[in-house]
Amino acid sequence: MPSTRDTWVWSGLATLFVLVPSCAVLSRVGMELFISSGSTGEGSVGTYLGAFALTVLAGWAGVLFSLLLTVGLFLDSRQLQRTDRDWSPTPLYALAGIAHAVGTTLFAAFAVSVPVIGYYLYRRRERDTTAI
Repeated sequence: MPSTRDTWVWSGLATLFVLVPSCAVLSRVGMELFISSGSTGEGSVGTYLGAFALTVLAGWAGVLFSLLLTVGLFLDSRQLQRTDRDWSPTPLYALAGIAHAVGTTLFAAFAVSVPVIGYYLYRRRERDTTAI
């Protein structure tokens, strides 16, 4: 049975895992809104500024969340290497976090990072990492 700390770590990693693509999509929606309101000529200054702010803030939030995910994957995999007898993930899983960061600007990178991080979270959920 995983400890409470392990449940919190898994939940935090899973939340960051989902937030990055969500921010990327939100940023793209803001950009589409900005472009469409500019091309029709009917947008007000508030619409332009709001769409621009949404694009920039969601984009940078995605980058921040992906960097937090990368650090979290690295530290968690090192912790699992020390405490788990059944599964010792390599800290190279953090590279998937970097690919997740690239996904905020290039959606094709999510094709690599989502399966790898999803597998990590699946295996992580099944492990008990309490110290022996």
